[in-house]
Amino acid sequence: MPKFVVMKQSFNAPVDLIFHLFSKHRTFNTVLWPLQSVVIKASTDDHNTDGVGSIRKMGLGVFKPIQEEITQSLPNQMIEYQMLKNCLFSYHLGRLEFEESDGRTHLTYTIWLESKVPFLTEITLMQLQASANHGLKKIAAKINQFQIKTL
Repeated sequence: MPKFVVMKQSFNAPVDLIFHLFSKHRTFNTVLWPLQSVVIKASTDDHNTDGVGSIRKMGLGVFKPIQEEITQSLPNQMIEYQMLKNCLFSYHLGRLEFEESDGRTHLTYTIWLESKVPFLTEITLMQLQASANHGLKKIAAKINQFQIKTL
């Protein structure tokens, strides 16, 4: 059965801006640093090439064994992605849920993961949670400083 971690972050910006920011693959270079992503397949959506059906490779340096596909996107509400074939993990799902209140956006980021390798799920989730919490705080701070374009 998959295990999961939940990260929450509030942003001092409206939901349409935050949703747009997190709908871009390159944002995850900050969120999940040191992991870096490269788009290998664009979405057929003319309004968002990083939308449903797009695929990114993720990893460190030239070693990018992880492939994730955007599987759902509900504007200003939710983005979901799933890992494609991977020999170490039998299941991986990420979901970002957006809620607006008083001009602020509240993000709930949940990652589910399962591996048949003992302790790999727990170790990986701990690392992802630490990276994501740090990255989300960094993005929130940049938004507060109006440095959004520097992400």
